[in-house]
Amino acid sequence: MAAFSKMAKRMAIDAAVSVRQLRRWESPDPPLPHPGQQVVIEAMLGVPLSELGFAVPLERARGGLMSGHHEDVHRRQFVVEVGAILGATVLPAARGRRIGASDVQLLQSQVSGLYAIDHSQGGQVAQKAALQVLRQVEKAMTDGSYLERIGRELHVLSGTLHSHLGWIEFDAGRPAQARAACTEALTSARLVGDPLLEVRALDKLSMLAVEQRRPWEAVAAANAAGKLAQTHGSPKVRSVVALRLARALSASGDHASARRALSLALTWHDRSDKDTEAPRWTAFAGQVEVDYATAAWHVENGRPFHAIPFLRSAVSQLGPTYSRNAALYRARLAEVLMKAGAVEEACAEACASADAAQGMTSARLVERLRTVAAFAELIDSAVTRDFVEHMREFGVTANKGEAA
Repeated sequence: MAAFSKMAKRMAIDAAVSVRQLRRWESPDPPLPHPGQQVVIEAMLGVPLSELGFAVPLERARGGLMSGHHEDVHRRQFVVEVGAILGATVLPAARGRRIGASDVQLLQSQVSGLYAIDHSQGGQVAQKAALQVLRQVEKAMTDGSYLERIGRELHVLSGTLHSHLGWIEFDAGRPAQARAACTEALTSARLVGDPLLEVRALDKLSMLAVEQRRPWEAVAAANAAGKLAQTHGSPKVRSVVALRLARALSASGDHASARRALSLALTWHDRSDKDTEAPRWTAFAGQVEVDYATAAWHVENGRPFHAIPFLRSAVSQLGPTYSRNAALYRARLAEVLMKAGAVEEACAEACASADAAQGMTSARLVERLRTVAAFAELIDSAVTRDFVEHMREFGVTANKGEAA
């Protein structure tokens, strides 16, 4: 009964079950559960009511399993099955396994854990973890049997994982793999009609298009995400999308429109303090990202001195949870400081970034440090020579021409 109540609460359904009802359901001629109870029972067991031995009206029975082979599941095992399913920790390999809500919950918890792995340990570890969970999701989708609502949640998980992999591959400097992952995420989002999942996929595609120097595509993807967010997104989502649009517009050379997008992002950020509907993937966004995007806009406009205070602010606000981002942003600060002529400070920030990133992998971080090292090699001083040597120890060697 406790398991039933827990599932009903998770599904926001006002339904309960008593000992008397359980006994009646185990009888030879059981009464059909109330509509709310029906939905909860099917979600818990991943089995249609008709296969549990209840007399189900024809119109209700049509909402059967989507795929897989059908097993005989007896109604008298209901209480035992609930406990077994809620206690499951892995997806069995047997073909035709019933996939229920508890299996989905387990996978969702594993997906949630990927965010912490990515930020604290870097993309290489996060990629392996994400691929492992994705294989479990795909196995459930292809080998399992489940109700339509469970199938939808599995596709959402697949799209979420592909979006996450799109970011990881981007950070690792593998644009082709990143693009493929984002496309898979977008496909999943449209198949299940999940607008926020589609916003996330488009957001990643815009980011990738900027790096690949496809400005029109970057702006188009950000605008498409913005239209969806306007209808379906919370203030936090709209702020993230506006920041992405600002970056895309700057890359296309439309700096005036980019400035307006930044202002819009700040407006939505100011309204997001009590945003309880923001999805997990927007957790990174806040004043840090607004400051960082503002700094990028100043750099694009050829004003590195104006960018430095915003970058310093962004670096100072990043806590220990975002180790990888802290190293990235500090490397970006070092790059801009070097362009502004603050050589010694740039070298110090780059060294701090490299030291903080020990054990983490990020192609973007390496490229930024390499750029700073390339500038430093053009300046003959004790500070720059020591810095270049420190970068070599870190594994970063500047290529000739990178500071041009």
